Amino acid sequence: VHMLSRNAFNALLKTLEEPPEHVKFIFATTEIRKVPVTVLSRCQRFDLRRISIDQLNTHFAGIAKKEGCEIEDNALSMISRAAEGSVRDGLSLLDQAFAHGAGKVTEQQVRDMLGLADRAQVLDLYKSVMQGETADALQHLRHQYEHGADPAVILSDMLQLTHWLTRLKVVHDAGEDIVTSESEGISRVDMASTLTMPIFNRAWQMPPQGLDWERRA
Repeated sequence: VHMLSRNAFNALLKTLEEPPEHVKFIFATTEIRKVPVTVLSRCQRFDLRRISIDQLNTHFAGIAKKEGCEIEDNALSMISRAAEGSVRDGLSLLDQAFAHGAGKVTEQQVRDMLGLADRAQVLDLYKSVMQGETADALQHLRHQYEHGADPAVILSDMLQLTHWLTRLKVVHDAGEDIVTSESEGISRVDMASTLTMPIFNRAWQMPPQGLDWERRA
């Protein structure tokens, strides 16, 4: 509805003030500030919020069962995270995964489909960066790039890893809601205990700058 012109809104206003009894108007917008106050004041407003990953997992798992398609739990979680709270976007990804998997969807298939870097490799890259091992870090980055990982996604994963490690540093049980394998979880806890808060403060600055540079390239 925010795409209406000013004259269109003015023409609609009279109808909203005295609507026909058999008509109900439902306006949808992602730009609420572009809708005139005179229109908003005559509407009931309902703000739609993002759906949690757990709810998306449950919903998508039910769809996979009805479609007769097997999908690994980690693959399902990847799709839910990539959907970023949107059921519609998640359904598009799920449908794409079904087409790729032909009845059985694995974690690796979804990772390749989304262009995601392998989490274990991201963890190795992160370790090399934190330890100042430049040559190893560049080698890890090159390996992931050659296997189809998007550099922007790698930087985004490193930023997300920084966030998780910072949480683990402050609250030791904060990692219980993170979907990881047991060995990976132990590795993250060890890294969080080894790194100091000043290092994390610097780590928070590097990936965002790298993402900005990558997008401008």
